[in-house]
Amino acid sequence: MFSSNIDVFNKQNDLLDLVRKEPTHRNYWNAYKKIRRLDFSNIEISDHAHINIALLSSFTIDPLAIYIDIDCRLKELFPAIYIAPFNRYHEEILNDHSGFYKFNPDVVFLFIELESLLDDKFIMKFPQLKPEDKEAEIDRIIKDIKLLLDTLSRQSKALIIFSNFIVPTFTPFGILDNKQEIGLKSFYRYINIRIEELFQADKQIYIFDLNEVVSKYGKDSYKNSPMYYRGSIVFDELFLPRVSYELIGYIKALKSKNRKCIVLDLDNTLWGGIIGEDGLEGIKLNVSYPGNEFIDFQRSLLSLNNRGIILAVNSKNNLEDAFEVFHQHPYMLIKENNLAAYRINWDDKVQNLIELAKELNIGLDSIVFFDDSPAERAHIQMSLPDVQVVDLPSSPALYRKTLEDLNDFNTLSLTSEDLQRSEMYHARRKRQVLEEQVPSVEEFIKSLEIVAKVQYTNEFSLPRVTSLINRTNQFNLTTRRYTENEIHQMYANPQKYFIYTLQVQDKFGDEGIVGVAIVRKESDEKWVIDSFLMSCRVIGRKIETIFLYKILKTAKQHKVKILEAEYIPTKKNSLVKEFYPEHGFQLVKEESTGEILWKIHPLDLKTIYPEYIQVDEE
Repeated sequence: MFSSNIDVFNKQNDLLDLVRKEPTHRNYWNAYKKIRRLDFSNIEISDHAHINIALLSSFTIDPLAIYIDIDCRLKELFPAIYIAPFNRYHEEILNDHSGFYKFNPDVVFLFIELESLLDDKFIMKFPQLKPEDKEAEIDRIIKDIKLLLDTLSRQSKALIIFSNFIVPTFTPFGILDNKQEIGLKSFYRYINIRIEELFQADKQIYIFDLNEVVSKYGKDSYKNSPMYYRGSIVFDELFLPRVSYELIGYIKALKSKNRKCIVLDLDNTLWGGIIGEDGLEGIKLNVSYPGNEFIDFQRSLLSLNNRGIILAVNSKNNLEDAFEVFHQHPYMLIKENNLAAYRINWDDKVQNLIELAKELNIGLDSIVFFDDSPAERAHIQMSLPDVQVVDLPSSPALYRKTLEDLNDFNTLSLTSEDLQRSEMYHARRKRQVLEEQVPSVEEFIKSLEIVAKVQYTNEFSLPRVTSLINRTNQFNLTTRRYTENEIHQMYANPQKYFIYTLQVQDKFGDEGIVGVAIVRKESDEKWVIDSFLMSCRVIGRKIETIFLYKILKTAKQHKVKILEAEYIPTKKNSLVKEFYPEHGFQLVKEESTGEILWKIHPLDLKTIYPEYIQVDEE
């Protein structure tokens, strides 16, 4: 059976390789057909790798499923796709016994043409309608959409992606459309704006800006009119890859397949020319051509850095020459303090990347690599397949566009930790310098002046809780993944769940929320630690002990007799296998799969927090 499983994976990978090399419609279609015939029934697929995707639409959406399926597999996901019957999205959502709900999707993509919601004569009569009639129609449409999406969110835990409406290029008013109180184009725009405002704070419903995607592609090209009239197929065959690419951005964010670090070469990447040969005044980096191409690229990099994407450098260069640019060049926008780490030397870039990932405590699968050299890119791609190597165009004029077209940095929420990440890594480098100077770990911890704040989560911290749960791998005892909506439901049920957060700060700065624990109350006498995890960047400072002791103290205060905890092994969390026994837990049972159940009796414990750490507990 083992050999058979390898054969199945090899066959799938061979088909996907053809798509990677030539992403044509024919190769997508052939790969889709042949992969569907492969037998995956005997292959164990983790919950995190599997994803149920539902497509609901007012038009024929089937061709899009081909691209979503293959694009998911290219990201090492195993999709199951439910396609609702043609134009039956309304019945599927309102009937809680429909095939859609039985499918139990993880993510729902809902496409509706605005025209399908209007009376057949509405557009024809539009020039004669009064503004109040148009406003009434807008209100009706918004009300219907809200009812539909509210029903869907109540009856499903899925991430819901609702596509907005494509603003038409034609209007019967011609050049006078924007002179009307409500022109035809503004009629569509008002609805799109209202929908965005309506669900802006919603943690489950997201609005996909299809109108923007169509505009970038070309409103005269996205639709195949003959196929539309023959079979209600809206998207042209050549437009399907773009739609799928944009939608996969949501799936990667949901399944933690997004990236959080950009590693950059320097010469001919962040500036034009070679600093070691051309000197500070000779490199191309200024407000006029061609230096403005690199300035523009740096602006976009910094915009991502300021919302939480880590920047690092991997360059074959003399450190002094490179830093001369960072410190002295008047047009160098990216400064040394924007870099979380750097390797500027003459060593192999593969080894440099491995060291950078280790220093930053991130996986290679979190890195996007930019380098102007095709040879270096090929070397990284072959040696470190987990790193995403960007096929950088030969013209620096296209660097910014290439960066901005990537869909790898999407997240489903933005936290305060994200916005402060650059400062956190800068402080971290100061800690590393201090650690090298002090004689012992104990002295290092003492000198940091650590304050650990343990408290129950609140509405404000829920996005960060979700992010940590879905991104943390090494110090994660169970590696259970939950959506923000699922976390919110736990938070709203304090009779059943406690959700703890751990925030850490020291003399160098605030690390933000670095730990999450979820405790499930099975009964008054028995609790279970469902999830216990921490960011790797604070491991080794005895903070994990404080976090666990807070749970034990709470259990003791509630007179809980048994606290159970699990260890579920993964490829990355062997570090914490002995965490519970090291803190006094006793073995209950160990499965052949490696899963271990531990227990402890809180009433018998004396929990004393480690020295040198100030504990601020709720």
